[in-house]
Amino acid sequence: MRKALPAFFAALFIFCGSAQADDFSGRARVIDGDTISIRKQRIRIAAIDACERDQTGLKDGKVWRCGAASRSYLAKMIDGQHVRCDIIDQDQYRRLVGQCFIGDVDIGLAMVKAGMAEAMLRYLPASHSISEVEYGQAEHSARDNGFGMWSAEIESPHLYRRAKSFVRP
Repeated sequence: MRKALPAFFAALFIFCGSAQADDFSGRARVIDGDTISIRKQRIRIAAIDACERDQTGLKDGKVWRCGAASRSYLAKMIDGQHVRCDIIDQDQYRRLVGQCFIGDVDIGLAMVKAGMAEAMLRYLPASHSISEVEYGQAEHSARDNGFGMWSAEIESPHLYRRAKSFVRP
């Protein structure tokens, strides 16, 4: 009985933890262009990569704060809205990774369509339900139309982090 008790509590913790982690919803606070917080839990928006907070580029010959622009765009999109995130993974920084929505609007896809984030599909788990075709088409359209980050000379966010030895929050 003594050996079975720890196993029971471990199974209970895993069951309760996974049931809670499948869905987070509520008012979200924006951390940066691809990370939000709901009920003090940080959630990385799946399938996108936005400029880092301090990242800049050149737009029309002037310094453009692409990190601040993507954060601001996301904040305007979700401000005062109820956000629901379907959790699909956990990243190396122990943040939950989720496909997040305002009603039926996929927030990550909206960020890519606006050119405020790149589509980043390579880290998605096999069990995800995100449309790689839709995200790819959205990025191509944003690039072709020169929206957001595609209207400026910026380093891809993942290359920027690598060059700065950037550690995500």
